[in-house]
Formats: sequence, C-alpha cells, structure tokens
Amino acid sequence: MTPFKRWRIAIPLVIISAIALGATVLGAWAYWEKDTTAQHLLTVFLGIIFALCVGISISIGADRKIEDTPWLRIGTVALFILLACGVSWVRDVV
Repeated sequence: MTPFKRWRIAIPLVIISAIALGATVLGAWAYWEKDTTAQHLLTVFLGIIFALCVGISISIGADRKIEDTPWLRIGTVALFILLACGVSWVRDVV
C-alpha cells in the first residue's frame, strides 16, 4: 500500500477523532466547575478514548509495514467512537 493510500484512509479518521477530542477538552474546560465527580471521571475517560483514536488513526498513515487495508485499526477507531457515544450518553444521564 502506498503512503498516499494510507494517509487517504487515516486523515478522515484523524480529523473526526481530533474534533471529538477537542470538543471533549473544550467541554471539560468550560463545565469542570459545574460537573460532578462522576461526570469528571467520564469526561477523562472520553478524553483518553478520543486520544487513542487519534493515535491509532495516525498509526494507519505512519506505519510503512502496512501492505493491505488496515481493517482492524479502522474497526478499532470505529468501535472506540461508538463506545464514546455510549459513554457520553451515560454522562448526560448522570
């Protein structure tokens, strides 16, 4: 797989993950004083999940050993984003 194809897969995943991470950090900064301890923990968990998504997405483009479509990494990013959606729903309920 050429570097262009790897980065073509990775860039949308990086952008989506980075926007979600930025929104989480911005929300944590804006509402930290008003949130409860449970919401603080869930916010930190969301930040970790989105940071992992960014890292995995970057690894898709940066790993020169990838010869085929990295479905496992793409699926991991998608799974983490779905997990974060569930966690953010729980955070809103708490």
